[in-house]
Amino acid sequence: MHPRQLRNSLHCPLCPTLSEPTTLPCGHAVCADHFPLSRCPWPQCAPVAGPSRPRIPPTSRVHYLPPPPAPPHPQTLHTPRQDVTLNKVIALLDRVLADNDSDDDYDDDEPLVRISDRPRKRPRLHNLDTGDDDEDGGDLLSHLRSVSRPIDPPLDLEKALLTELSCEICFMLLHNPVTTPCQHTFCSKCLHRALDHSNLCPLCRDTLPGFSFFEDHPSNLTLNTLLLTVFPAESTLRAESLAAEERDARLDTPIFVCMLIFPNNPTALHFFEPRYRLMLRRCLEQEVPSFGMIMPPRHSGGPALAQSQNQIDYGTMVEVRSVQMLPDGRSMVETWSTFRFRILERGTLDGYTVARIEPIFDIPDSPSSSPTLDGPSNEQLMDICTQFLQQLRRGTAPWVVQRLNNVYGAPPSDPAQFAYWVALILPIDEFEKAKLLPIRSARLRLRLVVHWIEQLNNNWWFTSGCVVF
Repeated sequence: MHPRQLRNSLHCPLCPTLSEPTTLPCGHAVCADHFPLSRCPWPQCAPVAGPSRPRIPPTSRVHYLPPPPAPPHPQTLHTPRQDVTLNKVIALLDRVLADNDSDDDYDDDEPLVRISDRPRKRPRLHNLDTGDDDEDGGDLLSHLRSVSRPIDPPLDLEKALLTELSCEICFMLLHNPVTTPCQHTFCSKCLHRALDHSNLCPLCRDTLPGFSFFEDHPSNLTLNTLLLTVFPAESTLRAESLAAEERDARLDTPIFVCMLIFPNNPTALHFFEPRYRLMLRRCLEQEVPSFGMIMPPRHSGGPALAQSQNQIDYGTMVEVRSVQMLPDGRSMVETWSTFRFRILERGTLDGYTVARIEPIFDIPDSPSSSPTLDGPSNEQLMDICTQFLQQLRRGTAPWVVQRLNNVYGAPPSDPAQFAYWVALILPIDEFEKAKLLPIRSARLRLRLVVHWIEQLNNNWWFTSGCVVF
C-alpha cells in the first residue's frame, strides 16, 4: 500500500485525518482536539463503559467477584492522553510524505510500504578544473571535505514501522494489542503477565486498574488494522507461533508444588504467586482444568534430603471444580484429587514446574478380603486402624473430635481409600505418609498404615484411656 494511502486510512470519525490520537477504552481512536466527549463517536461502537466480564471457561464454575470502584486514572473522556504508539506511527508517515514531494518512488501495486532505495543526491560540487571556485576558495582541502560529507541513508519504512509496532515487553510484533489508560500499548498476554507482578505500567510506572479491568479488554482497533495491512504474513506467523507455544505448553502437565494430597479428597487452594496465577489461567483454558500437586523438597541435608527427593517424584492430579477470581488477580480455587502419578521428566515453564507424568493405578488382582497366609485380611487390618482411632478419640477433647469429623468425614468402606483416610489423621511426618503414593496394592497400603500404628503404640503410653505424649 502506498504510504499516502496508509496515512489516509488513519482517519477520525469527526475529521478527515487522524492527528494526535487518543485510544478510548472501547479500542477506537479519535483526535484529542474533539474532547471532551460524552461517548465514542464511532457509529458502530456502543457507549463507553467499564470493562466487560471475563470469559468463563465452559467446563469450570468460575465465580468473579464484582471489581471495586476503579481508581481515577489519567485517560478519561475529559482529560485524554495521546496514544504513544499511534502518534509515533503517524509522525513517521508524515515525515516520509514530507521528505518525498513526488510519488514517483512508489508503486501502488507493491504490497509492502517501502521507500525507494535510490540514494539521495549529493550536493553538486564545483569543478576545480574549470577554475570555478567554491565559497572556501576552491582549494583541494575544501574539495575533499565536500566529497567526504555523509549521505543520509534511505529510510526503510517497513523496518521503521516494525520497530514502532513491537511490544515493549516481549520485543516482538504486537499481537492483540491492548492500550492502557496511560496510552501505552502491549500484547494482551504480555500485559497480563506484567500485571501478575505489579499493577504499574511497565513503561511510565503509572498505576493501572486491577487485573479484572484487562481480563477481557478490547484491543486497539486502529493498531490491529495497521498490523493486518502492513504485516499480514508476519501477524499470521505471530498468531500461529503463540498458538503453538500454548499448545506445546499444555502437552506438559503443570505441577503445583504445595503439599501432600491423596486421591478422592477436596482441597481449597489460594493462588497468589505470579507464576501460579499464570499456570491457573492456562489450566482453565483446557477442556478439563487440572494440574498435578507434589510436596516441596526437604531443605535439610544428608539421607533425609535424598529420601525427600525420591518422594517428590510422586504426586496427585487434581481437577478444578470452582474458581473465585478476585479483582487483583488472585484466585480461590476448589479442587478434587483424582489419581496418582509419577514424574518421568520435569522442567520449568515461565517459572512454574511442568512434567511428563505416568499415571499410577492399583493392580487389578488386588488381594481379597479373605484371610491368607500373608497375614490378616483387609477387613482385619481396617479393624485395627478403627480401634486405634477410637482410642485417640476417647483421649481427645470433644472439639478436636468434632473438627476431625468435619474435616475428614466418615471413614470410607473401600480398602483402597481407607488407608489414605487413616494416613491423613495419623500424627506422623508428611514425607512418611508420601510412601503410600507409589504403592499399587490396597492391601500393602493397609499393612503400612498398621505398621505406623504399631510404632505409635510402642512410643505412647495409654493410661485410663488418655494418651500421654
